[in-house]
Amino acid sequence: MEENKVANLENNVINERVKIETLEKSSEKTSSWFEKNQNLILIGIFLFTIALRLYYFWITKSQPLWWDESEYMSGAKAIAGLAHYDLSATRSPLFPAVMSIFFFLHITNEAVMRFLGLFLPSILIVFLTYFMIKEMYNDNRIAFISTLIMSVLWEHLFYSNRFHTENMALIFEFLAIFILFRCYIKNKDFYFIKSKYSLIWIIGLSILSFLFRPGNILFVPAILVFIILLNKKIFSKTGLIGLSIVILAIIASFIFTTIPQAFLKQYMHLTEPIGWKSLTVFYGFYQSVSSLPSILFYAFIIGLLVVLFKVVLMLDQIIKLDRSKENIEFKSNVFNLLLLGALLFVFVFIMRANSFEYRWFFPLLPGMLAFTSMGVLVFSDYIGTLSGKKIVATLLIILIVLMGVYNQANHANQIIKMKVDSYSQVKESGLWIKENSLTSDSIISASVPQHSYYSERKVLDFYVNGSNENESAFDLKVSEYQPKYIVVSAFEPGFTPQWAYTYADRHNSTMIPIKVYTQSTSQGDQPVLVIFQMIYPK
Repeated sequence: MEENKVANLENNVINERVKIETLEKSSEKTSSWFEKNQNLILIGIFLFTIALRLYYFWITKSQPLWWDESEYMSGAKAIAGLAHYDLSATRSPLFPAVMSIFFFLHITNEAVMRFLGLFLPSILIVFLTYFMIKEMYNDNRIAFISTLIMSVLWEHLFYSNRFHTENMALIFEFLAIFILFRCYIKNKDFYFIKSKYSLIWIIGLSILSFLFRPGNILFVPAILVFIILLNKKIFSKTGLIGLSIVILAIIASFIFTTIPQAFLKQYMHLTEPIGWKSLTVFYGFYQSVSSLPSILFYAFIIGLLVVLFKVVLMLDQIIKLDRSKENIEFKSNVFNLLLLGALLFVFVFIMRANSFEYRWFFPLLPGMLAFTSMGVLVFSDYIGTLSGKKIVATLLIILIVLMGVYNQANHANQIIKMKVDSYSQVKESGLWIKENSLTSDSIISASVPQHSYYSERKVLDFYVNGSNENESAFDLKVSEYQPKYIVVSAFEPGFTPQWAYTYADRHNSTMIPIKVYTQSTSQGDQPVLVIFQMIYPK
């Protein structure tokens, strides 16, 4: 009897050991799943990205253009000789010049232009996110998570369906950072880009990024300071003198030329209160519109604190920075801190932006995405260590990322679908004017860029000598230019004087309402845009 009990006990112990060993092997397999299935994960992320963006491309392929979009696209039509429009001094002409190629090739289908000019660049941005982060960090999980977040980041997904300059500028910024780490630091060639010429490529790509979108110049100081840190030993007195001359030349160009002056006026607001609100941008990017918490924001905070702690502990390593692949994670952390610091400094102390759009902060995305991914991994790995089971860390990573992805996709879905028909009355009225006027006709409207784009007619505004307060002066303007139509709408209240809404009442013999566009409200259909045809004495 005793011998049987001992034998049974030994068998139970052996069985338990087998179970434990099996569990441990299963945990090891699960924890190494990321490494063994890298290609599968990457293909899955890319397929998800393409499918998601194709879905929203189809929804938005004919959505009306907003003010900024119409400025760029009216500029593109003007370059091709199809419209009368002058870009404002703060708009870079490079994006309209690129888009004008469609009109020169007689491609006027907006769906085609959106696919080639918006959809494909947005896909390329997500791809570049992976390859850029992969060069910066040895842990491929950081690249995977960053890429997945980028694929659903609500602000980027929303503006990827608009004729804006952000994607074009980001393409060249991400390429510049990719070459900085792969070619300049790691000394590796990338196809026809040779490492010995990498600095020239970095400068050229940074300039292109700026030319597509002037606001993207804000990532350049981070690259400049980082390169100086990597090469501080060779910056002799002669080198510093040369650098000073270059900086002075740039300052002089900003002082004595028109476009840079307009650029500075747009970005410098030193008399305004300090823009501390800009520090909320990370929460804005990761805000949740569902019942789930803004989990990616908390991951970013964890990642940022961990990175700051590591850099402070290794502060002495900054003076040892050089052009080599040694300590690549430390170098990447330093660069991303510089990137975040440079943009936040400008927005807080130079621009003093207490009101802003999140897309203005797109240049800092490499740092924000990397630190968020690191926060997810640090937290999950720590919990996995406490539990003593590696599979817990893997499952926690998947859970956190899926929650973050859901929040982002949910937010993007709401805003994209909510805005898909906005300004449709402006679009329809512009197309109607095009069909019911001659190319030599002109119109007056507060929606100058939109009506310039859709009507392809010369569009005047309500201003006379920089003011729209003088109705009598406007009478003289009407008499001088004799527009065929005057459009009064509720869409541009900031550019429409109050007297314009009752102007037709005082000129009912010469202004005939010929087309009215309405908008559905809780009180029924309300008129929001009226086209008046002008009658002039012969």
